Amino acid sequence: MPQLRFNFINLLVVIVLGLLLSGLQTTFWFQIFGSLPAPLLWLNLVLYLILYRRPLEAILTIYFLALFLRPFTAMPLGVLWLSLLLVFVLVSFVKKRVFWPGSRYFFIASIGISIAYHVVFFILSRWVEDNPATFSFFHRFFEVVFTALTSIPLFVVFSLMDRVTNKETLPEGVET
Repeated sequence: MPQLRFNFINLLVVIVLGLLLSGLQTTFWFQIFGSLPAPLLWLNLVLYLILYRRPLEAILTIYFLALFLRPFTAMPLGVLWLSLLLVFVLVSFVKKRVFWPGSRYFFIASIGISIAYHVVFFILSRWVEDNPATFSFFHRFFEVVFTALTSIPLFVVFSLMDRVTNKETLPEGVET
């Protein structure tokens, strides 16, 4: 029973962190850095969930988190969910072949998930939406760079979150 309580607390902390990171990304970043593209801070949280949770738990948490992230974007919920599902599949595929726990891997994976998310979103936007997203190379490039640069401090925060809430992360060598 205590483990269920810790899992609920961890989910609550994930949601609060997702809201906090989205708020920092959409408002606070521009107050400090002006027109520089903001990093996708919430995407690092999604990456952490994909890498350090069991697949079913990760996808359910990511979909639940997307409901809370929806007000911070103009993206339709269906496109957001489909984008996250495709990114989940891509990252899980890579994780099964190459994975080691730690901040270096998280940094490299952050670059990969940022690029994958942008490609998936751009393709889905072209395919589904009436008014598709525009492709701005420099804007997307700097989003990827800044997302990667913020990944290591966020990895420390996410690891601390799991330690404080007694959340068991996937040990090395566990097949997911």
